[in-house]
Amino acid sequence: MGGNSYKKKVKKTATRKGAVSRFIQSMLDGSMLARDKVASSMPFFFFLAGLGLFFISNTYYAERQAREVEALRKEIVELRTRHTLTKSELMYLSNQSEIARRLQSRGFVESTVPPLQISDERKKANILNRWLN
Repeated sequence: MGGNSYKKKVKKTATRKGAVSRFIQSMLDGSMLARDKVASSMPFFFFLAGLGLFFISNTYYAERQAREVEALRKEIVELRTRHTLTKSELMYLSNQSEIARRLQSRGFVESTVPPLQISDERKKANILNRWLN
């Protein structure tokens, strides 16, 4: 129990650093790809790469759709405003006084005689008889 534990820790860290450096060196020189374990797991790595590409493209697609939705939302607000403005202008221009004022320059005069209802009693009687029978 009273042994020298400092030397053991030093050896472990030295071997870890050596293992990490060997791993990096084997990745850089390509000897890692020649191992049997790596060759047998290549389809899985390709699957992971394809999945990563799919997620990246899906993110770009979602961002593009969000931009389009925002642009359409702004266009809807603009069109709604234009509709309200046009509707109010139509209501103003369809007032009887406004129509009379505009047609006065062309020689039309507003009638001062109220309209009369023309009724045909025979037609009313025929319609009522058909409806009741």
